[in-house]
Amino acid sequence: MLEFIKNFRRKRIIRDLKAAPRDKRINNIQEVQSIGVICQLDTEQNWNILYHFAKVMENQGKKVHLIALQDEGISFVVTHQSTTICRAKTDINFWGLPSNDSIKEFTSRHYDLLIDTIGDENFFSQYIALRTDASLKIVYATPAEDPTEVFDLIIRGDGHVELKTFFNNIIEYLGMIKK
Repeated sequence: MLEFIKNFRRKRIIRDLKAAPRDKRINNIQEVQSIGVICQLDTEQNWNILYHFAKVMENQGKKVHLIALQDEGISFVVTHQSTTICRAKTDINFWGLPSNDSIKEFTSRHYDLLIDTIGDENFFSQYIALRTDASLKIVYATPAEDPTEVFDLIIRGDGHVELKTFFNNIIEYLGMIKK
């Protein structure tokens, strides 16, 4: 019963956030100046891919900010200076909402491109995506998921998201947009 109440409240929060107006715009990857990435700190291998993507984009003159959900302890060092970590045990309340203090630095910026790498129908990533001002919001989803109400571009695949392929697909698809 308690889980039903939590889900009901979460759906209401998402519905209310979706009602806010926003300007959608698709830019060629070369025109993108700021990128926000929603991710989960789980394995060192995934972190290395995220870090590499951020560094490649920063070397091209783009500003990259990451917000990461950390459910459990990690055994690696997070070295990217523009990374906000939301710890499930301390920064997320009973309803599953991250505290405003923990997400304010990330959500206060405008992004030309917002990428959700969590890849599930995840309340945390949907909430962050809806609270963040971004021209284009991209997510990975399986055919069973329907995140169209939150995200503008959906890259579909079977099973768990493969980060390297996902980032390559984003760069390839946005590279096809005419300047």
